[in-house]
Amino acid sequence: MLGFGLLAAVLSVSAQSVPPVSGRSAAGTASSPGAQENVVQLSAFEVSTEKDKGYSSSQAVGATRMAVPLAEIPQAIVVLNEALIQDVQAMTIDDVAKFTSSFTRDGAPMEGVDHSPTIRGVSPTVFTDGLPETGRLDLSVYNRIEILKGPSAVIYGSTASGGVINRTTKKPDFARRHGSIDFLIGSWDDYRAGIDYTQPLGQEKRFSYRVVASYYDRKSWQDFFYDRKRVIAPMFGWRPTDRTTILVQIQDYHDKSAKIWGELFTLPPYTGTPSNPLRLSLGLDLPRGRTWAEPYSYNLEQNRRYSTSIDQKVSDTWSLRFTGSYTDYMNTEYTTIPRDMVVATPVRLMQRSWRNAFNPAESAVGALDSAWKFNLGKTRHNLIALAQYQENKSGATQYLGRSLTGNTTDVLARLDIYNPVYGAQPPQTFLSSSTRSKGTNFGTAVQEQAYLFGDKLILQAGVRYNRNTSQGTNALTGVVGAKGARTKTQPRYGVVYRPIAGVSLYVSRSGTFTPQYGTQPDGTPFRPVESDQDEIGVKFELLQGKVSALISHFKRDDKNLIILDPDPARASLGFRLQIPGDKLSGSEIDLFLNPVDGVQVIIGASKFSPQNLSGVLTRGIPREMLGGLVKYDFSRWVKNLAAGVGYSYQARRPGDAANSFFLDSFGVWEAFVSYRRGARRYNLKVDNLEDKYYAASAVNRNVIKAGKLRGITFRVTQEF
Repeated sequence: MLGFGLLAAVLSVSAQSVPPVSGRSAAGTASSPGAQENVVQLSAFEVSTEKDKGYSSSQAVGATRMAVPLAEIPQAIVVLNEALIQDVQAMTIDDVAKFTSSFTRDGAPMEGVDHSPTIRGVSPTVFTDGLPETGRLDLSVYNRIEILKGPSAVIYGSTASGGVINRTTKKPDFARRHGSIDFLIGSWDDYRAGIDYTQPLGQEKRFSYRVVASYYDRKSWQDFFYDRKRVIAPMFGWRPTDRTTILVQIQDYHDKSAKIWGELFTLPPYTGTPSNPLRLSLGLDLPRGRTWAEPYSYNLEQNRRYSTSIDQKVSDTWSLRFTGSYTDYMNTEYTTIPRDMVVATPVRLMQRSWRNAFNPAESAVGALDSAWKFNLGKTRHNLIALAQYQENKSGATQYLGRSLTGNTTDVLARLDIYNPVYGAQPPQTFLSSSTRSKGTNFGTAVQEQAYLFGDKLILQAGVRYNRNTSQGTNALTGVVGAKGARTKTQPRYGVVYRPIAGVSLYVSRSGTFTPQYGTQPDGTPFRPVESDQDEIGVKFELLQGKVSALISHFKRDDKNLIILDPDPARASLGFRLQIPGDKLSGSEIDLFLNPVDGVQVIIGASKFSPQNLSGVLTRGIPREMLGGLVKYDFSRWVKNLAAGVGYSYQARRPGDAANSFFLDSFGVWEAFVSYRRGARRYNLKVDNLEDKYYAASAVNRNVIKAGKLRGITFRVTQEF
């Protein structure tokens, strides 16, 4: 195994321009006296999309913080590009990631936002351009989604054990002016309009700007549902030299939507046997869209993010980058909550509680990356050194309704589900909890990849040092928790063997340490979550990119996992449980195929053994998952016409943490047709082709959400 004694040697040669291996570029295309003016060389942190074929991409920047071919990285990574995002009219990460392995959605997909997705059974940490993200942002701002499976702590530090989702934002274009305007209309008064425009400025094109904006307004088949979302993201770029790029971005996001709870069949508490909750309904002939939202219940997300990056290509072998961001986020929730049915004959009265919550958060982060690509003797090397500092502040304030007798569960007038009358208010309200928390995280790391024996053997080794602090305050009692500090050194090892061109065998071992900045409502801090994982796999890149495949098997050991409190009353107060941990193993396959001209195929499948240390299965995680999408281009017969069919399947899975009931398996079909005429694109998409009624997810026996019904959307895009 290659040690880190090479670091001193690297530092001594890093500023020199060592010629790259024949036929390879160490960090992009070198300039020459005959090159055209203003041809800017890519730094080590920029990915070229020229080799993208169909929906697949052969490079990722998120895995090592520098642009490296996926075949050279000992980790399971899937990259989803803008072509897929456009074809399936993706509004969220869920819309595209469901075609990959080991991805589940812990929430109803109809609400138009990413609902706690899981990768390998754990909610991933979401990053934007390599920086940790706070709150939500709209997918229209991004052009690539990199799904890094398993721990990535050496590069990202405080990350979840299941994986990392790194989203890369659109950037100002310094080469040419271009843009697009799009309009969407769909079922249930679904409307969306968006614009994306970029233009360089000046004779030498040293300046550029880009503006991405969209507005989304829709309803649904469910009672009282609405969603009004808008985002505006101005971006500015400056290239003082051909090797220096400075970017500034602002993203302003606002999303107000109805607070939707479970449908009719979720109301009776379920006991005992694994059954399909759809067949355990009350047997009433009520509308399919009946849900127990109140007309005034809503959830409001407001997020404003400021970010900057300075990318300096010092030489052909050395690049530096500084990135920083500040995010101001607020979540407001004003809602009634469905509770148990009153025991009576017939069962028709539902108890309800009332809640108003405010959850602000602030995050500031800065990172400095230094990447070297150099030769040492007959070997070549990629080395990344980084340092990152983050400060977080968050709060949670909650008001509950209370009946005249002091009850907080049966607060409002009981709802007659035969003839519901909405709009009641609690007799009295009180401040039930108010907490504040703050924390910091500092991490510094170095990771090296050494290429030996003509690049047939690649060794990866890395180590990261983290220091995490956290402190919680209970504003109701005035109690300030002790300031906790934790340090952790995390190693990573990996080997890639390439016996023949286009085939890579790999094995790796990695770990993660996830600091917890939040606290329980009573001010008790959470312990950091830790994880260790071993992984083996094989990657194929054959027939000039026509066949790309990833097959992997992993075993993971998690400690101190945080889960939802199974008691609905405590969960509604913000309490969580921290269990000893999970042990999870699984196998995955992801295929990207272009077997013949005009055909593109994605297939993602996985099989898990998701059993935690207490002997029960992890809530919401099925043993088997499958996703796929096939697209065919009819250009041989009808120019610029294409069609695609997608399918996603999840097997039977636990509906709650106690495994007291299970949700049945389901499979959902969707389809799209696209047509281009000149600079205009038309896209028609149909979700849930069979109009299947299925349980998409569950929080507990009282709150189960259905998947969206059949819906049609039509989108027109005008490019210029």
